[in-house]
Amino acid sequence: MNTKPDNFLESQGINKILEDFANSTGLAVVLVDIEGREVSESINFTDFCLRIRQHPDLYARCKNSDRCGGLEASKEHKPCVYRCHAGLIDFSIPLEINGHLVGFVLCGQARVKNAVGLDDIQPVDKKWMQNAELVEDYEKIKEVDYGKLFAAADLLKTLVDDSIKKHMDFVVINDKYDIKSLFHSRESAHSYDGKIKKAVKYIESHYFEDIRLEDVADHVFLSTHYFSKLFKKEIGVGFNTYVNQQRLQGAKKMLQYSDWSISRIAHNLGYSCSSYFCKVFRNSYGMTPQDFRSSISDEDG
Repeated sequence: MNTKPDNFLESQGINKILEDFANSTGLAVVLVDIEGREVSESINFTDFCLRIRQHPDLYARCKNSDRCGGLEASKEHKPCVYRCHAGLIDFSIPLEINGHLVGFVLCGQARVKNAVGLDDIQPVDKKWMQNAELVEDYEKIKEVDYGKLFAAADLLKTLVDDSIKKHMDFVVINDKYDIKSLFHSRESAHSYDGKIKKAVKYIESHYFEDIRLEDVADHVFLSTHYFSKLFKKEIGVGFNTYVNQQRLQGAKKMLQYSDWSISRIAHNLGYSCSSYFCKVFRNSYGMTPQDFRSSISDEDG
């Protein structure tokens, strides 16, 4: 039996839920894995979004919006409703199995009136309005009630969570499977002590929260003192150092794949002071976060 979480993403159950939800609400829906690859049919996609995808620059911004929305959803463990780069409203629902992020449901492509207080996941770029065909397609998109969109997001989250629970008897996480997330470390913990392996996986899924040594020790049912000694013995560095390493790896991904400000990235990673975050980043990589982002932009150019 294949035990990888990919089984759930490819299962008929989750895909049937998404198809029925899309057909009943008229919203666009697609399932993606943690690398952002679409693993389901693109259901109810608007002509506007399909045409956007034909433009490499605009499509790249679509994918960045999806990545950022997915990160916010996984950080809060709940649906994230946001305005995409083109001004449409989307929401992202995290798919988590045994505490591991395995993918996202992306839904929306809707026009909404009076979306007051809704975050722009990326700066809205209206350059596409210079394209007459895109403008025509945009005007064809039906407007959705703001409150109903939020209700739809909560409903889909409930349906998805129920589907995951039903699959738990069939989907088993293999400890040797390396969860490769855009925002998690790619290092495997398979050679560590079982308790430390569990701790490492917990840290990689929660490093952007206010995570403490005591919390993780409780999670693996060890005393704080013993856990601290065992962790350093197995990992080679202390708990706080390791958490900071994971946060900095996450910072590099956010700097590369989002347009978020340095202060917002620092906040999302659990740093109360952006200047301290910049200091830690520079001490580790020999450059400031802004310099790192500029170097990535230069490479892409």
